[in-house]
Amino acid sequence: MAKVTYRIKTKSNPASIYVRLRDGRNIDLTAKTGKTIDPKFWKDNKIKRAAAFDDKLNLENALNDLTALILRKRNDSITDEVILSNGWLQEVLGEWQGLTKQDKSTYFDDVMQQSIDKMPFRQRQGKVGLSYGSIKNYITSLNRFKKYQVHTASRILLSDINLEFYNNFLSFLRDTLGLSANSIGKVVTNIKTICRGAQEQGLKVNPQVSSRSFISPSEDTMFTTLNPEELELIATYEGKQYLENARDWLIISCWTGCRVGDLMKLNTNNIKNINQDSNLIEYTQNKTGKTVMVPMHKEVELIIERLGSFPRPTSDQKYNKYIKEVCQQVGINEIIEGTRQNPVTHKKEVGMFEKWKLIRSHIGRRSFATNHYNVLSNKVIMAVTGHSTDKQFLKYIGEVENDHLQIFIDEWNKKAEI
Repeated sequence: MAKVTYRIKTKSNPASIYVRLRDGRNIDLTAKTGKTIDPKFWKDNKIKRAAAFDDKLNLENALNDLTALILRKRNDSITDEVILSNGWLQEVLGEWQGLTKQDKSTYFDDVMQQSIDKMPFRQRQGKVGLSYGSIKNYITSLNRFKKYQVHTASRILLSDINLEFYNNFLSFLRDTLGLSANSIGKVVTNIKTICRGAQEQGLKVNPQVSSRSFISPSEDTMFTTLNPEELELIATYEGKQYLENARDWLIISCWTGCRVGDLMKLNTNNIKNINQDSNLIEYTQNKTGKTVMVPMHKEVELIIERLGSFPRPTSDQKYNKYIKEVCQQVGINEIIEGTRQNPVTHKKEVGMFEKWKLIRSHIGRRSFATNHYNVLSNKVIMAVTGHSTDKQFLKYIGEVENDHLQIFIDEWNKKAEI
């Protein structure tokens, strides 16, 4: 049952009066009321009955009105499925204080842009600023939202982000832009995050954003990897210089697990000596900020020795194109199921393709994780990939946590043979 109480936090005069709303285990909100009192007139979290000051009755009536308003708004929130936050409580206080907000003219793209502008300075988990990759993800979502506004020839208010918008927006992302469920899910997640932030600031957010129907779509990812035998085949390629350059980067990525953004920044300064016979590659992941150290594989050493350095950096677009050509020319043409972007429609399509057509820049990181799975411990592999939990890692490589089944089977079979 919801309960509203009041308190002061100091014995100095005047002391600010705070309101607190508690309801169950999950709701415990506190905010300043804007009212003050001499602490000598305050006892047991309420005004003393014997308080001798002129405004006592007015203050009591004001706090009683606030209590009634909070409880009424709390009941409304249950009906409207509104998530309660300190921002919500501030909005109630604003109504009680007679304040008004000009949020009816607040456009969502403005709110999202303002939030993105603050991301480099946001405090999060003891660090200042979101990563470049995270900010870029929000910018992509905003650009897709703006495309939807152009598509509908309208500009959308923050308060209009509701289930009707959600259904229409998903159809646009899927049917017009041709995005996958996972790509759509990222956009929806970002929009919900922006809405929660706006609500905490006291802006009016449609309660339907918190509905269970306003979900982020997802699907199992189909991905392609290169096994060690195929990597040996790729290493034999000889031909055009720019393709040999791409070949070298592809081999390095598959034996380091680097994301392509980190890969193209590697240079000899990233090479650290472990001992007389061994070197490692050390770098900081741009996406997570984590420092990664991975021993230098013999194939990587051969490339560095041959070139005297790492290969020449190239753009993501060219790299994606060139590694397909390399794999095609060495005969990686097995017919497999996969997903790719149609070169004409630019929409994602699922089908059976020659494997080289499914090769793209992320294959190095996937291949590294997959080729070492069940060879090294998950903990060791995750130290290179940067995954924080087994669940994240197993989902990344498309495995499930069922290794324990074979262990039980083997053990019970041993006992049955005795």
